[in-house]
Amino acid sequence: MEVKVRNLQKTYPNFRLSISEAAFPSGSVTALIGSNGKGKTTFLKILAGLDSAFTGEITYDGARLCQNIREHMTMTFQTPMLLDRSVYANIEYPLKIRGVGRAGRKARVEALLVRLSIEHLAKKNAKKLSGGESQKVALARGLSLEPQLLLLDEPFSAIDQKSIRDMMDCIAGYNKSSGATIILVSHDSAQVERLCGAVLEINGEIV
Repeated sequence: MEVKVRNLQKTYPNFRLSISEAAFPSGSVTALIGSNGKGKTTFLKILAGLDSAFTGEITYDGARLCQNIREHMTMTFQTPMLLDRSVYANIEYPLKIRGVGRAGRKARVEALLVRLSIEHLAKKNAKKLSGGESQKVALARGLSLEPQLLLLDEPFSAIDQKSIRDMMDCIAGYNKSSGATIILVSHDSAQVERLCGAVLEINGEIV
């Protein structure tokens, strides 16, 4: 999915985010960088359609945001919002909502468990996971719907290096196999260099 942004402005009482132009080609992996409080998460939420209080234009494959486009995008948050149920149930949940059949759900969930090395956690309650485990489950749930646009807010924050490698390999593999567009927030230059083909610096300002 190709995403284009023109003349975007988002204003709070004492803060303004302004992006004159940005483009995310279909199949690209882009990092949003910048110091804390500069609007990276705000921009990601706007792209995800979670914040409509802005001016300017955003198009997705040349069209404005609509329900059909929403169904082909997923956003994961820095603090995973997991259900008080098993890991398996958390990953399966969005597939149930979309009406995917039992066999299809099972195949997708089991593949993601293996891909992220969390198959041993399938029956564990998601509320009892470590930070890295929670991030992996959130990513698996996001990927379960096979989105064309994947938005990740600090997916590797405060987790161990093994979990980071597993997640980065999974994201890169998904991008290669699906051609999905991926936009992520990261503060780690090594992660950005390894995973991302482009970088956009976000510089909101105090007004």
